[in-house]
Amino acid sequence: MASVGLRAGSGLRGPVLQSVVSAIYGSSRYSRKQFLQRAIAPATIGPGLIRHYSQSREQHFVVNEFGLLSGYVPTPWSQQPSIFSAAGLKAVQNRIVEGARELFSLVTIKYYLSGWKGADFAEQAEELYSVMNEAYAQGDLRSLEAICLPTMYASLKNDIKKRNTSFEWRKVRTVTPAKSIQIRCGRLTSDFTIGQVVVRIDQEQAAIPLSKRRGGAAAGASLNKPAHVTEYVVFQKVVTDPASPWRIYGKMDVPKWDQPSSSK
Repeated sequence: MASVGLRAGSGLRGPVLQSVVSAIYGSSRYSRKQFLQRAIAPATIGPGLIRHYSQSREQHFVVNEFGLLSGYVPTPWSQQPSIFSAAGLKAVQNRIVEGARELFSLVTIKYYLSGWKGADFAEQAEELYSVMNEAYAQGDLRSLEAICLPTMYASLKNDIKKRNTSFEWRKVRTVTPAKSIQIRCGRLTSDFTIGQVVVRIDQEQAAIPLSKRRGGAAAGASLNKPAHVTEYVVFQKVVTDPASPWRIYGKMDVPKWDQPSSSK
């Protein structure tokens, strides 16, 4: 896995993703262990005899029913064929349809999550992405399970098992600010709707290999030359349950026109 992004212990400035980070790093009120125990608690019966499933079971259910809600990313006008061509006309029509879906999804998220703003979310999502990268680098499966949905978690877990060492991941700098580039909502029942937000993350990243045998920095280890990494990360939440956390669903393929210059 070429890249997997926040330093351990970094706090989020807003409430949008705070519940996830608190579950990993704890707070003055709860220990990290207590938060993780709550995250994987078994199903219980709540008021009104409504069954509340554990987050793990709920995630499997959501992923199986929905998957990635949309793989659409608007192509810059400069990269599109002429609107006077058949391909160009079709691209414009598709853009209008997808734009309507985007607007509907944005209205839905704002309806259920009062005060939600794409720009604020993107900034906080980049921090959660960093938390995932650092947990992946350290082989911290417990934190990854709390952050990621099952399919993403399984992929990272397999990668960790295959590699022969751990490493220290670092974000060198943000090349361009994180941006929410797609919002989609999918309704399963009248009272169960999920939201997915695709955030474009553009960073320079580096890693320090660690000696597994010695448990410290490998002899002569130093920061690798920073790599320019652009990723489209998908975040998912049950929007009809404001108390549920945002988690990382996975990643979308980055369009060729948006690949870092070194990868083109």
